[in-house]
Order: sequence, then C-alpha cells, then structure tokens
Amino acid sequence: MVVSVLVWLAASVAYAADPLPALSPAIFAEFLPEPYPHSTQAVEQGPTEVDYLLGLGAMQKVGGRWRHKESEQIDGELLRLTWAINQDYTAQEAFEWMRDQVTENAQVLFECDGRSCGSSAQWASRVFDQRLLYGHDERQQYLVARIQQDGATYTYVIYAIDRANRRHYLHLDLIRHSN
Repeated sequence: MVVSVLVWLAASVAYAADPLPALSPAIFAEFLPEPYPHSTQAVEQGPTEVDYLLGLGAMQKVGGRWRHKESEQIDGELLRLTWAINQDYTAQEAFEWMRDQVTENAQVLFECDGRSCGSSAQWASRVFDQRLLYGHDERQQYLVARIQQDGATYTYVIYAIDRANRRHYLHLDLIRHSN
C-alpha cells in the first residue's frame, strides 16, 4: 500500500502545475502504518468523503436496534484497508503489530477484545460493511486512536478477527478529519 501511495504521489508531482485532488491517497502516506509482514492486502477502498460514525464502545442491541455503547460523528476522508494474515500467524499478532505502531504517537480513545466488543457479525456488516470480517466473537480485537499533527487530525480504527474457516484478517479505517 505504501508503495502504491508513493507511486501515485510521484505521478502527481510530475504534474506540479495542477494541485493534488481533494481526495488524494498522498494525504494518508505519512500516517499509514506499515502492513503486518505476514499478510497480503485483500481490500482497499478510498479515499472517499465520509460522515463516519466512530464506535467508542461495544456493539449492543438497544430497543431492537444495534448501536455502539458510545459513538462520535466525524466528517472527513476515509481510507479503508483489509489484509489477509498468513495461516501460520494469528489476527492477534497482526493487531498487536499495528497497535504498537499506531499507539507510539497516537492517543488511544477506546479498545476492546473478545466478547467485550459485542457481536463480530455487527462489526463486519454494520460498521465495516465487509463480510470477510465476520468471525468468532471471542477472537476479535478493536482499537480507536487519534493523532493531531501539523494542524491535521487523523483517527485510526483497527479491527482484527479470526474466522471459523481458520482465516485471519486485519482491518484499518484511517480517517482524516475535515477542518
């Protein structure tokens, strides 16, 4: 991913007379964590403009509707990446790899693991809209962290899951806040 962003950035610089488009992947390059070394990128979406509902609590059913225990709305640009983890490794190992990178400079806003996160089916379908991320409730991890630097604010949403079919996935939503 970093390579594709850098190639795109280099191509954009070649046309220096034209400004970068508003939804340029280059705006994420500095803040994008390195992918887990034992993974393959499975999905890339964006960047796209979003009105993002950020979950700051477990998914729970309230009054017949699924929602986060706590949440926050963010207007901004979203880059969404999902990696398949090689079978000799776990989603937990990949999660810890990415968590260590992100929390080095960012403030953790919320974190949960296992059943304390709520239903993985709801995370997969309602939050991330990716069926790949449905798995065992007890084998999921979720983290929200935020960094502010040089007048820009970015929020990291990291989710990892081990599926019943022995496949493991790591997911990242990186949101650049609108000013």
